[in-house]
Amino acid sequence: MKVVTTARELAAEWEAGRRAGAVIGYVPTMGALHEGHLSLVDLARAECDLVICSIFVNPLQFGPDEDFESYPRPVERDLELLTARGTDVAFLPSWTEIFPGGERVLDDFGTHVSVPRLSHQLCGRSRAGHFDGMVTESLLFLNLVRPDRTYWGEKDFQQLRIIETLVADMRLPVTVVRGATRREPDGLAMSSRNKNLDPAARTISPALRKGLEEMRAQVLAGGPLPAVLAAGRERLGSLGFEVEYLVACEEEALTEVADVDGPVPVRLFAAARLGGVRLLDNIPLSEAHHG
Repeated sequence: MKVVTTARELAAEWEAGRRAGAVIGYVPTMGALHEGHLSLVDLARAECDLVICSIFVNPLQFGPDEDFESYPRPVERDLELLTARGTDVAFLPSWTEIFPGGERVLDDFGTHVSVPRLSHQLCGRSRAGHFDGMVTESLLFLNLVRPDRTYWGEKDFQQLRIIETLVADMRLPVTVVRGATRREPDGLAMSSRNKNLDPAARTISPALRKGLEEMRAQVLAGGPLPAVLAAGRERLGSLGFEVEYLVACEEEALTEVADVDGPVPVRLFAAARLGGVRLLDNIPLSEAHHG
């Protein structure tokens, strides 16, 4: 695996791949890799000739009270994992390579993009500016990497839908490929932040996934969705979760629904803090899309 740190070095790898007729796949990450990230690398490896993975902790998507400084950065371990999974190029730019003006927040950045119809619900309610920072940096990296295919996980489903919408609306010449949520053996969705759970919280944490599955079963058995969600919030709260949201939304538009009788796919979405750690999860709710 070749490690590059500048846009010029990356362009040289792209040009060599293009001359060889390679299909180029791209997996963007913020590092602290786990099997969820690596499963996307596996997908790219299976479908592409040249696999590029970036590691960059994007300051634009962290709020002032969030964990940018403390976000884990085990770079050597990450590079070993990427090498083992067959990554061809690791792109590890410095902050100043990406933001030569030293931009730290969107207001410092000369240009930024937004997908407003998908950015203000769910996580957008409590993380103002997060998705604008994410999508601005993602567009910048897509322009630098210029892949044919880019790979994003369903665990961060709102992020995935925003990227899919950006690509469609801006007619970007790249295919967005979805990767299924990867889970620990006990059902907890994999996340770089899971390591921050203390032992007691880690023991409780699978209850988030279990609760979503129980709510899905109740709704599919005919239970009224609003009542099922209300009981689910109460149950999670009794276990120690601070529930930020627990809602059912259309998959395409991410608009909340009160029932699942419509023709469009619906998902259950949850965000909750446990022991100070913010956990996300989602599962398909519509019976036709049960998976």
